[in-house]
Amino acid sequence: MTEKFRRIAHLDMDAFFASVELLRYPELRGRAVVVGGRNVPQPAVLADGSRRFARLGDYVGRGVVTTSTYEARAFGVFSGMGLMKSAQLAPEAVLLPADFNAYRDCSRRFKAAVAAIAPHIEDRGIDEIYIDLSGIDEDSAVLARRIKQAVFDATGLTCSIGVTPNKLLSKIASDLEKPDGLTILGADEIPARIWPLPAKRINGIGPRASERLTRLGIVSIGDLAAAAPEFLVSRFGPATGRWLHRAAHGIDERPVVT
Repeated sequence: MTEKFRRIAHLDMDAFFASVELLRYPELRGRAVVVGGRNVPQPAVLADGSRRFARLGDYVGRGVVTTSTYEARAFGVFSGMGLMKSAQLAPEAVLLPADFNAYRDCSRRFKAAVAAIAPHIEDRGIDEIYIDLSGIDEDSAVLARRIKQAVFDATGLTCSIGVTPNKLLSKIASDLEKPDGLTILGADEIPARIWPLPAKRINGIGPRASERLTRLGIVSIGDLAAAAPEFLVSRFGPATGRWLHRAAHGIDERPVVT
């Protein structure tokens, strides 16, 4: 099936681990919350029934952030960051221990809900999937909203979905309107919607490649698209150079592998 007729969705749960915790502790909604660390105490139940939570600024150790709410991310706290560094950025944030059994259960439930509507799914981890919608005769926006509602009904959580002709673009699109977002993107919209974004937004361009591109004066995806293929090949080698050129132009023929 050509890309012209392909319709691929990328579904990404919103701040997944933190959102699961907020179901358990709804009083933390709207607050900066960080999940992670080693030997983080469970919240203490006080005499009046309220809970006392650990404070990020009080953490001492070598743990890292598993995830954070969007309120914590506003302070610059992201997954993979050392907790001691995070504590300097958001000392008043609530710190919770990770509960992977709860996350796995929620993951199974949201994927089952999606599979009941669109069974052609590629599992990409605990909180994200690709979905091939090509064979479903339903408007993209209507279908995506139906999937989002099914996920919410099954878990109580929101997700963000990008629908485009391929996996590469859908991965980018699902992140454009988070949280609880829906982005439907056609190939003709690449110059306006994709090219202004930083080159590192392309899945596969990591920190080192991004730094190399910046040194070459290539900052945005549009800059990368404008670079001659021969130039990219000379700097990154044949395989990577050609891939960078194709990716910047939104070309990706990878199938959804169930």
